[in-house]
Amino acid sequence: MKPIMHVWPEAPKKKQGRLTLSARIELGDNSIPALWFQLPEAQESAIAKNHDSFAVATLLAAMGQSRQLIIHGEVSPSLLANLEEFQAAWASWLPAELSEIPITAEVEREPTVDPARSAAISAFSGGVDSSYTAFCHAKGLNGRTQQPLKAGLFVHGFDIALNQPEVFERATQRAARMLSSLGMDVIPLATNFRTVMDPLIHWEHSFGTGIAAGLLLLQNRFSQGLIPSSYTYRELTVPYGSNPVTDRLLGHRHFDIVHDGARHGRVDKITAISHWPEALEHLRVCWQGAEPDHNCCQCEKCIRNILTFRLIQSALPPCFETDVSVEQIRRLRLRGGPLDALKHLHSAAQSQAINAPWVDAIAAAIRQSQRTNFIRQHIKVPLKQRLKGVKKPQG
Repeated sequence: MKPIMHVWPEAPKKKQGRLTLSARIELGDNSIPALWFQLPEAQESAIAKNHDSFAVATLLAAMGQSRQLIIHGEVSPSLLANLEEFQAAWASWLPAELSEIPITAEVEREPTVDPARSAAISAFSGGVDSSYTAFCHAKGLNGRTQQPLKAGLFVHGFDIALNQPEVFERATQRAARMLSSLGMDVIPLATNFRTVMDPLIHWEHSFGTGIAAGLLLLQNRFSQGLIPSSYTYRELTVPYGSNPVTDRLLGHRHFDIVHDGARHGRVDKITAISHWPEALEHLRVCWQGAEPDHNCCQCEKCIRNILTFRLIQSALPPCFETDVSVEQIRRLRLRGGPLDALKHLHSAAQSQAINAPWVDAIAAAIRQSQRTNFIRQHIKVPLKQRLKGVKKPQG
């Protein structure tokens, strides 16, 4: 019999205009901090009466521990069915790290919701992907996949740490200015999901379930939750925390989770939002700066986005205080998704026959990154250790 992860949801608590929903998590003799989500009290009528969010939030951790997951509360049976398929995918992608487990809830019942509700909510970070999702749905640019998007969920505790409340407040104000210009609300959500889950499951794998859990909290008002894509279908990457294969399995019969925007890459997305003045002023792509409510203009992500605006022949937007130099570009050392993104940027520049020093610098950065990555992959023993056995010449 598998060991058990017990999840005990607690009664919601109100304090100083905030509503906190929490759950104790038991791992046998091990105790870990209670998992909590906190929303403005004004959102109380939108908050689900069930505990779907806690089932989604804890699933990957339970799989990583190979523990049966028991939710001591109410969960939608159609969600539980989807989570079985979700497990099958992730266990096949990471068989050495994750195993399929039984999930049970004390009460299995579909939520009672207003069948006429049709509003959608999207995760919103203020970055390119979420801004593109918000802009296109607000402007009716999505054809038959158009959703009635009314709000963006802005999360404190993911890229902005919980111990940076002032930074988050400033970032929230920027997000509110962007979304209000489209007629949408910003809904701030604070959570210790990342703090609790990081020791149990890699963040790159878990962040999608964290986003979905936050969206599911508001299923009493919204019928759909959108997760903006990080990659296109051409660059489909699995396993990755958010992807078009398994995101949809984090919703249920009365609340769809939609992976949005994977048809278009970064160049197309930036081209679209370049027509949105509030985005040009408040876009936030940086997470490596000391205060991630604004762009540092030094990290690789800032540099790649600045170059994409340059590629589409747009002036440097005011959200970036300084431009980048050719030398900064040459010094980039990337791998994985960021390196792929830089390659696509270089290909786009070549297809437009752009002959400029910054394009040559991109090519040099790609070549050097590939060399560095090859060395990391194939030379197992660090060079310093190998040289320890080499005798120095006398004299």
